[in-house]
Amino acid sequence: MARIINITYPGSLHNHTDFSNLRLRDCINKIPDLIDYAIQLGHSGIAITDHETISGHIKAEEYLAKLKKNNPDNEQIQNFKLVLGNEIYLVRNGLCAENYIPKQDQYFHFILLAKDKIGHKQIREISTRAWRRSYMARNMRRVPTYYQDIIDIIGSNPGHVIGSTACLGGQRPAKILSFYKTKDPNDQTYIYAWCNRMKEIFGEGNFYLEMQPSSNCDQKIVNGFLCKLSKELNIPYIITTDSHYLKKEDANIHEAYLNSQDGDREVKSFYASTYMMSTEEIAEYMTELTSNELQQGFVNIQEVFDKCEEYSLKKPLKIPQLPWKTFDIPSNLDTWCARIPEFTNFLASDYIGDRELVKA
Repeated sequence: MARIINITYPGSLHNHTDFSNLRLRDCINKIPDLIDYAIQLGHSGIAITDHETISGHIKAEEYLAKLKKNNPDNEQIQNFKLVLGNEIYLVRNGLCAENYIPKQDQYFHFILLAKDKIGHKQIREISTRAWRRSYMARNMRRVPTYYQDIIDIIGSNPGHVIGSTACLGGQRPAKILSFYKTKDPNDQTYIYAWCNRMKEIFGEGNFYLEMQPSSNCDQKIVNGFLCKLSKELNIPYIITTDSHYLKKEDANIHEAYLNSQDGDREVKSFYASTYMMSTEEIAEYMTELTSNELQQGFVNIQEVFDKCEEYSLKKPLKIPQLPWKTFDIPSNLDTWCARIPEFTNFLASDYIGDRELVKA
């Protein structure tokens, strides 16, 4: 029996576009399609969080601005919120090609969302650090972000970036699954300590636990644990779709795209529900939550949208004026030769006679 949900899903704060294909084939969403479909679903906003790249942000800003300009009387479009972010790979300090430990070191996913211009600048600084230390490994470029980067850049001036724990590829979900299987109390202690530390770094109200709708047993275990953790640590949770394709019926196209170049990748289970969803679809998947718990996740999402300011990354075009734009020949020729000595050589060359720039 379908559950009664009194709140509409506001929109996903974790989505990918074709800009995520920078290092590895990952996503078939185009920015205009992603925004258009979110509006069609009745969402109040959307976040773009490509894998360690912010290259699509200007394009997304321009497209939404054009939509609003062309639809001045459409209230939903006018109020639609675009949040710009980055899905980084958060690793231990100092990790590099020379000291990478197989089966021990992992490139854990983590979401950063800019609340304002300062926050976007912080995300750019973090991304720049990661790319400067990047390296090639197994035909793919690895782009590590250190915990110290988060501490240095966000922790020194918190309140401008929101962080969330990402998908099953994140460190918290991985640790939760480890604890579920082993019941090792050290894992539980680490989970609680890590969450409290991230809450401290990002500042009160700027760190979220991230759930995702799925039929995957591991994801359901993680969702249930995060709900419990949220209540115990007073850390809010959000529900995201981690969209890699638009609609459920696009799954086969997405699978074919991923396997078209990189060989036989197992994608059916991992990406089975990574598409944009309506309120009803999310409710159908997330049976591990009560209706009230599900709706609380929706409320928290809307709060994130409300916390994020509208700002522009674009700057006005400034065309430099060359000092010789008003060059007057020959009245002030000596003056210009004094200012630009190369003019003397130019005047003495064979070329000058052909152009008839100076007349006797």
